[in-house]
Amino acid sequence: MSDIPIIPGKKDFIEEESWLRQPGETNAAFHAFCIYRDYGGDRTIRKAITAEGLPERRINIWRAWSNKYQWKRRSTDYDNHLEKIKREERETTFREREQQHLKVTGKMLDLVEKRLDRLDPEELSQGTLTDWVKTSVNIERQTYDDTIEDENKGKLKQLEISFFEEFDGI
Repeated sequence: MSDIPIIPGKKDFIEEESWLRQPGETNAAFHAFCIYRDYGGDRTIRKAITAEGLPERRINIWRAWSNKYQWKRRSTDYDNHLEKIKREERETTFREREQQHLKVTGKMLDLVEKRLDRLDPEELSQGTLTDWVKTSVNIERQTYDDTIEDENKGKLKQLEISFFEEFDGI
């Protein structure tokens, strides 16, 4: 327990996971805190009591418990904890999607390479070759150009690849 920081001025309060039941906190006080904590970002004691359909006379005891057990700080800690979990889940999903995109792109490039190896250059028109070069350069720029800062940085972008008729049946 000595590894866990103690909140200054409240030696009984453990900073880690402060939204859990605190030493000396009664069942009733902790239950009331949970109702308050789970109300959400615009929580107030009055709103939580009203939402639960509890009598208005409970407000004074809840306020006393709130002061004694630091409900505002603990609720903020809980909100931050939930936000951290959501952010980690989004980042994990983003990394998984990125790996999926790389796998699919790799397969597509393998198919293109196989088709290019079988192509007779004499069959290609000047326009087709020009389109292929432009498309290849654009894909490469979209894939590797991370030096350009823009308002969409960090957001998933959709890459569109159009195949020519020469790739039908692959």
